[in-house]
Amino acid sequence: MTAGPITVLVVDDERELADLAEALLANHGFTVRVAYSAAEALQVLDGGGAVDALFSDIMMPGKTGLELADTVARSHPGMKIVLTSGYTSPALLAGMDSNCQFVAKPYTIDTVVRLLRS
Repeated sequence: MTAGPITVLVVDDERELADLAEALLANHGFTVRVAYSAAEALQVLDGGGAVDALFSDIMMPGKTGLELADTVARSHPGMKIVLTSGYTSPALLAGMDSNCQFVAKPYTIDTVVRLLRS
């Protein structure tokens, strides 16, 4: 991670939740970029600009957060990845890469901040 503020890419198809996460993380000193789909997130990452961490919802139309995390882990090794979902079934979580962190919705921003900074 960089010595300055951590840049986090927030990804959630629910715009209100993505925008809220953006505001809360910015209030905690993070630089935040937002995407409303996995495809848009990949465009942000491919477009350049440093991103240190990914904070993504799992259940999204099109490519899921799990698929996004897998792609990002391969294309950006070492990037911190934190996934979130209101669904916590063992089958869903079994598909998560061992390098990913998980926080269940509803989450507290303090928990997300701790995971992103760990």
